[in-house]
Amino acid sequence: MALPRLTGALRSFSNVTKQDNYNEEVADLKIKRSKLHEQKSKMQSINEDLKDILHAAKQIEMNCSFQKRKLDGKEEDEKMSRASDRFRGLR
Repeated sequence: MALPRLTGALRSFSNVTKQDNYNEEVADLKIKRSKLHEQKSKMQSINEDLKDILHAAKQIEMNCSFQKRKLDGKEEDEKMSRASDRFRGLR
């Protein structure tokens, strides 16, 4: 007497196993997707903060350049002599 063939049963079992793996893969992909989405949100927030900081730095630079005034020759000489006097005092 010949043994019964199990191909149909094995095929069904392999399909169930594949389905389980598929569900696990889908769950893993969903977790990865949510993590990537969270990272993207954080990066967007950081980029906005950096843009704000850069804008503020540019504003400060512009304000400082408007406040500077050009020294004439005499004022510049006095400033240099005061700086050299301070430097001599440190020696």
